Amino acid sequence: MGLFNAKLLSAAGLSAALFITSFVPVQAMVPIPVQKPVQTVNAAEPVQYRNRDREDWRRRGYHRRNNAYYYNGHRGYRERRRGYREYNGMWFPLAAFATGAIIGGAVNNDRPVRVGGSHVAWCQNRYRSYRAYDNTYQPNNGPRRQCNSPY
Repeated sequence: MGLFNAKLLSAAGLSAALFITSFVPVQAMVPIPVQKPVQTVNAAEPVQYRNRDREDWRRRGYHRRNNAYYYNGHRGYRERRRGYREYNGMWFPLAAFATGAIIGGAVNNDRPVRVGGSHVAWCQNRYRSYRAYDNTYQPNNGPRRQCNSPY
């Protein structure tokens, strides 16, 4: 019983010490009052203003054709339009996505599923960790190995 009381007493003392010392950093530094600078109200300062709406189309990147202005050659639409979809910040016709889906589907055909024969059956009976799709098994030591069957 004496050992249990000693452990309980030391745990209670340690808890009390942690609780009391957690408040010390708050009291360690007293905030110093700082005077705020006095702001004086001045009259409005004149600033230079330059209207860069459409009159300054000669800047770098701007192009003008007849009465239309373009930036970096962009002639697209800012808002959504019927029949167009957004991709990487650009608007493309829906037909472009359909064409890409058809071509991508034709190129990436699913591979034919092969049913395992006697080789796969032999390897599965021999090795519990055999995987038929890559023809490997996990030995007790080292990396995966190929299964070499007599078939």
